[in-house]
Amino acid sequence: MNCKYKKNLLWLLVSATLVTGCGGSDSNSSSDTTTKDIQISGSIDQSISGLALGNNSEDSKDNLHDYVLAVLDYKNIPSEENKPRFVMLHMDKNGKPIVENINYPVEWNGNTKGNDLESICKLDGNYYLAAESGYYYDKSAGDYLYGRLLLIHRDASLDPDGLKSGLTVEKVYNIASNPENFANINFEGLACAQADGSENYNILLGDRKSGKLYWDSIDVNNFTNQEDDTLHLKQVGKISAPKEWKTNRNISDLFYSSQDHHLYGAASFDNKTTVHRSTLYRSSKVFELDNTEFMAALGPDNKVNIDKIADFKVDKIEGITGYGIQKGMFYGSDNDNNNNTFGYKLHSHITK
Repeated sequence: MNCKYKKNLLWLLVSATLVTGCGGSDSNSSSDTTTKDIQISGSIDQSISGLALGNNSEDSKDNLHDYVLAVLDYKNIPSEENKPRFVMLHMDKNGKPIVENINYPVEWNGNTKGNDLESICKLDGNYYLAAESGYYYDKSAGDYLYGRLLLIHRDASLDPDGLKSGLTVEKVYNIASNPENFANINFEGLACAQADGSENYNILLGDRKSGKLYWDSIDVNNFTNQEDDTLHLKQVGKISAPKEWKTNRNISDLFYSSQDHHLYGAASFDNKTTVHRSTLYRSSKVFELDNTEFMAALGPDNKVNIDKIADFKVDKIEGITGYGIQKGMFYGSDNDNNNNTFGYKLHSHITK
């Protein structure tokens, strides 16, 4: 190897190190120190309860500056009823998070405004699903309210302005026909995948405390049917965060990658009197949410083993989305205050 070649190689290595090191601020978050990664994050006022890809696809070559659709978990109470349920997020060229409100009100089509929306997933360029945390028993009404999946339509022909121009609730799915059996469940995780290349979508809901996973399929041909539908959830396993992670919520969000056929998630520690923390993880083996035969074979005793991706020392991560070819993930926190984090993490080592 001649000297000139050696000098050029050294310069390339130094340049790569500088680019990686100066990619953005680390904010309040701390990643797993055993791996090298690129992390760009910053503070925002809004509490994020779920994230879904916006004008990008999972296999995008450059996810970083694309739009992400976020849900906010405001309740239908007088102090929060008029607050937004959806916002758009993206990173500017300096790695600063930008929050943009949707220009036009969400069209609820006569349905009650979303209450405590905790998760969202992207079905395709036209549709999203957003999930309420679960059922709420209203004493005055003597009935269980909410507990819904909302089918959200955006105008993909206006990409990315399809998000800016407003969203429409096209259809409502009730989580169960027996709400009393799901009254103590908080569905904070939602993942979805097109099933077997068909016109069905497999839907996976995860309970935050127990870590139990529930599955059903919905038919795209039924989207235009405005009548409410009811899911028939089947328990298909459980996620349990290792004790050494010191978390008390096994599932704060879920995301399924159609690129590597793994299930991703966040576990968190939520305590109103101390600092939050979270751990991102990935299923140790493939979890084929896009394979109906695979899902149908799973039962309640199925244990989904998980591997750590990264730790967050002071953030309660409740939204994740976007692992693709470059292994990049957007994340957002709900720290129960006005100091929350939105960021992007790129790992080159998450390939097994």
